[in-house]
Amino acid sequence: MINRIFKNKYLLTSIQFFTFIIFILLIYGAWGISTTDPKFAKILRNTNLSNLIVWSYWWPLIVATAILFGRFWCSICPIELITSFFGRIGLKQKPNKFMKSGWFVTLFYAIILILGINTLAIHRIPHYMALYMLSLFAIAVLIGLLYEKRTFCSYVCPIGYLLGLYSLVSRRKLGVLSQKTCESCKTKDCISKNNHYKFIGRSCTSELYPAKIADGKDCILCGQCYKACPHDNILIQKQKVGAKLIQNLKLSWAEITFFMIVSGFVVYEILSNWSTSLDLLLILPNYINELFNIPSQYTGTVKALTLYVICPFIFYFAFAFIKKLISKESLKQSISQFVLSILPIAASMHLLKAILKTTSRLPYWDFALKDPNGVESAKIIMQNHDVLKNYAALPTFSLIINVLSILIPLLGLVLSFYVISKQNFSNQLSKGISILVVLIYSSIFLSTLIMWQLN
Repeated sequence: MINRIFKNKYLLTSIQFFTFIIFILLIYGAWGISTTDPKFAKILRNTNLSNLIVWSYWWPLIVATAILFGRFWCSICPIELITSFFGRIGLKQKPNKFMKSGWFVTLFYAIILILGINTLAIHRIPHYMALYMLSLFAIAVLIGLLYEKRTFCSYVCPIGYLLGLYSLVSRRKLGVLSQKTCESCKTKDCISKNNHYKFIGRSCTSELYPAKIADGKDCILCGQCYKACPHDNILIQKQKVGAKLIQNLKLSWAEITFFMIVSGFVVYEILSNWSTSLDLLLILPNYINELFNIPSQYTGTVKALTLYVICPFIFYFAFAFIKKLISKESLKQSISQFVLSILPIAASMHLLKAILKTTSRLPYWDFALKDPNGVESAKIIMQNHDVLKNYAALPTFSLIINVLSILIPLLGLVLSFYVISKQNFSNQLSKGISILVVLIYSSIFLSTLIMWQLN
């Protein structure tokens, strides 16, 4: 089924046109809807139809898809369509070394996470979300006009690394039916420079050769190589869950830094669901805010820097230095081992958060559909929160969520231990430290989830 979809000449491109229209409509539906009241914004984020779709369904779906199936979202992403179109008529300059290093992606993501979400609240104020989406559109157009091929998707997209790293857990990968067919192919249409700017059947503009893709995290599954191949030799293949994580991957410092930030963000995302765990998590950032008398509009920035940057960096580097002292492993090798072994846990918890978010927002659909702007509905809910009780989840539905809340993290933990069992360590002490790091990181989630179940 999947391979039929990818081999269809116009289907994926047609879906991209559809998602592009949705993209524009979502901007329109959020434009001008704003508030300066933080409490009102918490409700408005769920009653405004555009905001509800983007942050409670569109974004969780992207994360869940990457974890379960790989980077399939990229194949229907409207931004890919935009930047590819403008790349055909632009200056076609080569991306500079800074872009190719990956730091642009990491910094772009950090700016959105720290300043966009935790300072400007683009996930709560619809108008700010619209500006953010419009900015992505403008940047995609600009990058397309300036640089060659699909530079935005490969070196700029703020979620590129996230989807690439999470795709390492999935059971799907891009491959070929026969290596011999690729070796004997004279035209190499899938990588030919002559095909870079075709509208349908482009050669790989991510500079990957389908016959020799190692881990697939840089392949955005755009599906164009399917159409370019004259031998019908490219396909989506099945693989064991986490198979790519044990292939001795070489991670760049930009990717490592990106994941450290993500791992801190996931901790906050899960622990913020319950007041007790959230209070414990905010002790340090609250102390810093009070100590330095940080203005209220910047307390979220301090919280983000503390929980997403400072704490994760201390955690990873502290244990990496210990590993370096007792083994022959370098600092980068040690942290890379941590990243690859923790990644299944972080991905599983991000998947759980996606499920919790989409299900918990179900009561708001009735309000958002009747009042797409969401302002009047938010006023009603703010005056009387009891109106949401009429939409309480069914007992069977709640039971399923409770089971998934334990099962998904445990599966992530099992996969993490499997990755560790396949990694190469210089001695048993080094392996023991990796196990300890995984246990510490996973215990943060498991203890919280168990307490939640008991309550």
